[in-house]
Amino acid sequence: MIADRLLGILADVEGVVGSFVVAPGGQLLTHSMPKRFDLFDLQLSAVRIARVLACSGANGLRTEDGVFDFGDGKLLVREFVRGYLCVLCDTAVNMRSLRLTARLVARSMPAELTP
Repeated sequence: MIADRLLGILADVEGVVGSFVVAPGGQLLTHSMPKRFDLFDLQLSAVRIARVLACSGANGLRTEDGVFDFGDGKLLVREFVRGYLCVLCDTAVNMRSLRLTARLVARSMPAELTP
């Protein structure tokens, strides 16, 4: 699948742990995450991410991407036409390289992604 290959490109950025795509409604569309991440928890995270971003949009905060910092990791979330591209990485990741790669991956994501 094209989406899986695109998510694999993100893994080439040093410090990336995994990635996933969330529909605007919160459905997990596809993912490339290590097996230690439970699918149920990943789906729950997808719903929460969509809710947080919907609330920020309702409050007039429109951004192309954002970074959630937590503990020893970061979550880059990039909004695009089909939803949200989410990239989990460690704190040492080169954010400039990650943002550029995420932008290219999001632009190339196929339209036929469905939950």
